[in-house]
Amino acid sequence: MLKKTTILFALLFINAKIISAQTLSIGPMVGLNVSTLTAAPNTKSLLGVSIGGFANYSVNEHVGIGAKVMYSQLGSAYTFNEDINRLHYLQIPLTLIYFFGDAGNQFRPKIFAGPYVGALLRANHKSGDEVLGTNGQPYYNKTDIGGLVGAGFNYRIQSRTWLNVDAGFGKSFTDVTKTNDNVYHNLAFSLNVGISFPVGND
Repeated sequence: MLKKTTILFALLFINAKIISAQTLSIGPMVGLNVSTLTAAPNTKSLLGVSIGGFANYSVNEHVGIGAKVMYSQLGSAYTFNEDINRLHYLQIPLTLIYFFGDAGNQFRPKIFAGPYVGALLRANHKSGDEVLGTNGQPYYNKTDIGGLVGAGFNYRIQSRTWLNVDAGFGKSFTDVTKTNDNVYHNLAFSLNVGISFPVGND
């Protein structure tokens, strides 16, 4: 599924010039995550970073589609020691966006929701050692599928160039671990800031 999703977004960027230049924009994005694992005892939130790129396609004045490709640090810290479980993901969210106000407004609030798929790149302790189960095998699953909801705003810096601010909550639909005793989900609050530039000419 991850390969199919990656190919889909690759085709989107490759064929960007055949899409109306007035409706497609792309740009870089950076941000912070505050994450934990649901159902995991004695855990507390862990701060991480996110960095990547995004594309916005406007269907009409109020509705758009957003896609991101982000390196995201998730995981959890613990209340009983100084250790952490740091989960490094390549995440690909696809969201439906609703913009408030008129297209000519400089400031446009928005809400968004949609699914995401994440590929686990690495899971490590604070020491840098890989997180392993009691059997000596990797403790976390390689794929995380979940959902994202949030709100934010776009602020026009100049013609067709926008500051994008997104704040969202994401949660796994699937168990992110290989354990059989319980089901654990990633839960994260994210705050991301990016600048979108138009594709093509006016």
